[in-house]
Formats: sequence, C-alpha cells, structure tokens
Amino acid sequence: MPEWFRSNALWWSQGQIDDDTFVGGIEYLIKNNIIEIPQTYVDTTDSENIPSWIKTNAAWWAEKQIDDETFVRGLEFLVKNGIIRI
Repeated sequence: MPEWFRSNALWWSQGQIDDDTFVGGIEYLIKNNIIEIPQTYVDTTDSENIPSWIKTNAAWWAEKQIDDETFVRGLEFLVKNGIIRI
C-alpha cells in the first residue's frame, strides 16, 4: 500500500480532506491493481454515506494500529454495498 494513501486515510479521518478525495484514492488503487478487491455481488440498495466505522478504521490503519488486510476488508464492504463503484 503506498505511503501517500496512508496519509490520505489519516487526513480523511481527521476531516482534512473530503469523502470524494478519499474515494478517488481508493478508486485509483483498485483500478491500477495496487489493491485487489474481489469481484462481489453489489447490493442494489445504494447508500451514498460512508459509515463512520470506516473513518475510524482509516485512522487506525494510518497509525498502523490495524493491518492492511483488515483495512482492505472495510474497502471491500464499500464496494460490495455500492458505496464505491468501480
């Protein structure tokens, strides 16, 4: 995982960058195969709000309190539930 994204995650968790900027970073990482999100069934109920626990996970991951795998599982949740569309 690139160090610049760890910084983005921390800034996003602190409200220094907006959701669109954070999501743009995730989309870049997925589209460029830097992180792999398994193809999953996307829930048709569309939620445009990122759950607050994702922001908490981002802060923990940025501070190396949780590992990459745990953080990526949260990103998978966003894709699976249609919050982030790739």
